[in-house]
Amino acid sequence: MLELWPQSNRYRLRSRSPGTISLVAALTWLSVSCAAASEIFVEQAFPPCVQRGQTVLVTFTGTGFDGTTDLWLSTDTVRATLIAAESTQAQFELVTAPDARPGLYGFRLATHSGLSNLHLFAIDDLATVNEQEAVQPDASNDPPANAQHVTQPVVVVGTSPEADLDHYAIDVEAGQQISFEIVGSRFGKAFDPVVSILDASGRTVRTYDNDPGLFFDFRFSHTFESAGRYVLRLHDTRYHGSPHWTYMLRIGRFPQAHVAVPSTIRRNSRQLVSFPGFSGTREVVYDSSVAADRFYFGLQGTNDNALAWVPMLVSPWPNVVETEPNDAVAAAVAAEVPANLHGGFDAPNDQDWFQFQLEKGTRLVFQSETRGIGSPADIELLICAADGKRLLSSDDSDFEDARLDFTSPEKGIFHLQVSEVVRKSGTPYTYRIEVAGHRPNFSLSSGVTRLTIPRQTQQPLPLTVKRADFDGVIELSLAGAPAGMTLETSRINQGAKELTTWLVVDQSVPLGLQVLASGTSDKTRISAVAKTSPLVDRLPAGRGPHGEAFELREDQRRLPPTVTDRIAVLVVSETPWDFEILEDTVIVPRYVQADFTIHTSRRPGYLEPITYIARGGLLEQRQLQKPSITTTIPEATPETPEINAVLKSGVNTQLERHRVTVTGSARDGARTLHLTRTFELETKTAYRPVPEISEIELRRGSDTIVTISVNRLPQFNGPVRLILSAPDGIQIPDSIQVPSGEPSVDVKLIVGNDVKPGTHSVTITGDAVIGTFLERVRGDDLNVVVPE
Repeated sequence: MLELWPQSNRYRLRSRSPGTISLVAALTWLSVSCAAASEIFVEQAFPPCVQRGQTVLVTFTGTGFDGTTDLWLSTDTVRATLIAAESTQAQFELVTAPDARPGLYGFRLATHSGLSNLHLFAIDDLATVNEQEAVQPDASNDPPANAQHVTQPVVVVGTSPEADLDHYAIDVEAGQQISFEIVGSRFGKAFDPVVSILDASGRTVRTYDNDPGLFFDFRFSHTFESAGRYVLRLHDTRYHGSPHWTYMLRIGRFPQAHVAVPSTIRRNSRQLVSFPGFSGTREVVYDSSVAADRFYFGLQGTNDNALAWVPMLVSPWPNVVETEPNDAVAAAVAAEVPANLHGGFDAPNDQDWFQFQLEKGTRLVFQSETRGIGSPADIELLICAADGKRLLSSDDSDFEDARLDFTSPEKGIFHLQVSEVVRKSGTPYTYRIEVAGHRPNFSLSSGVTRLTIPRQTQQPLPLTVKRADFDGVIELSLAGAPAGMTLETSRINQGAKELTTWLVVDQSVPLGLQVLASGTSDKTRISAVAKTSPLVDRLPAGRGPHGEAFELREDQRRLPPTVTDRIAVLVVSETPWDFEILEDTVIVPRYVQADFTIHTSRRPGYLEPITYIARGGLLEQRQLQKPSITTTIPEATPETPEINAVLKSGVNTQLERHRVTVTGSARDGARTLHLTRTFELETKTAYRPVPEISEIELRRGSDTIVTISVNRLPQFNGPVRLILSAPDGIQIPDSIQVPSGEPSVDVKLIVGNDVKPGTHSVTITGDAVIGTFLERVRGDDLNVVVPE
């Protein structure tokens, strides 16, 4: 069960049962603004980090901040109070709890109109100093002579505009070891930082760039041979930049390690953990502050004055850690199922072996994880029999985690080989492999990461289900939601792979809310957490040579777990208008067009125009191709409460079915409100020739009349030429014309005396000019059965 309680005019969630697995997802805002000027988008938060146990004033810069009311946070260890707001800037006072876990978290700005994009920030244990240039533009620290002096331990927060050079001066003693860390790329921006250490003469002592597993960020230490003042030079490796790019430069004494072995801990337990690159071990204790399945552990050495953040997770399975040397089958580490296998690649071409004693027919799932635990490794798995025979292997999956579904063919010992795809190695190249019995399961995801719902209305919540040996009914519920907030549909039917339900709020629901949802199947006691991929940067992907989108940058795909496992919901006051789409499904013939109807309703006296935009599937650009279906939707005015929208099919339209999201936007005083509705769009050919009877029986020497229908869609009424092809001995016209408006045509079919007994197929193809394009459609075959 989850409990809501008020805190600073918001609602927080607290778990009463640590066994409850939450379905949380931070929803991508369905109601996207039509005009860029009214889009609620946070470009920058400065400073980008807060110190635990301290109070700091954070300035947010962006667009659409009119009517700012609050701050949605992915952690309940930070309390926000609004100080001031205007259209492009807002200020909040953030108070961080002394026991807050250091690491990366997310926030969204809440206004009268809705929620902003996700923006990332950090909680740190170090005191913060602002870059002078960032807060005083005239105080440039671009030349080394103007280096800003800082006293470590400290975290310097700054910005990196294009071609910017930032210089910081530190005083060190001879033989002193100092640690440095940059958090820039991990904020979800395209920042690629590099740091150089310069001595008093300007000579470069050391340059550091990129750490595997930290995206384009890094963490390193340096021992200074001589005492004196040194200058740190920080810039983007390409000299790219933006006034909105922020960074943290951590300076102090902290471990360089950023992975843990083992990387999992069981609930309510203690685990002795080693950290590659860190001497000694530390005991990790599960406590009440580990509310989620993933968390950051603060690692600190005996003489350190700061923490290093190391990602870890909670798992119910025991840990098995490899012991070297285990590069050969003979040295395989024995393990029992279920278990979490842990290890790393310390040397080039390193291989790790594990062995299992299995009964015949045992079904196992091997699931590796690297990026989620801070490792850059790309894992390859291989299962062998006791005699060395290769039984099953995983393919290189483009840096995604490897998975194997294995069934033991006999009773005996089986071996698992774990290797790095390109044989890379080093201290951060670690892995975790969960090995568990194969069981019915499902997972949930949503393309939505944020929802703004006016009272007394609803917004759609699309869910996608991935099933594994489970086709049963899935029950959905809202855990912790207040009275008045409900799911319109709380059941995913047997075998269904997607559902669009609706989140409904009535007049009693408080304004400003964070909710948690969970999906379970009582019959098999399966729980799932809905995952999403919220957008941080304006650019969701890199760009190829022709402007085409390709895979998301790593800093956009590997986000902190607290922002990918929750749905941000904001409840606002009633909207003076609403709309509905009258069609549940719209069929668009290829090369022509189809209409759908939008009906709007208004409060008396509300006169603002309402604009609409449709998105999804074929309405979007796909790689180098423009959208194959274009939309035209007129404004809705008080004089035109019902409008016809047009979907027009282009040349390369694929035949498929998908969801279309229609967003309506309108002003209501100082706020802009967005409502979203959906319908199913299916593209088909404008006609399809089909015989009235799919199979007939005819003796040799006999004939019959066959009726062939062309099955035109309503938008097409032109002539269709049928092309008929029959095997030898069966006579039928080679082609026949079906005139405009005629639904079918009769043709004579004759079976010759020399036709062999059996089933013979007559193929039916149609040619028709649809718009200005010739559309050839293969129809259903006519089967002719000739008896003995």
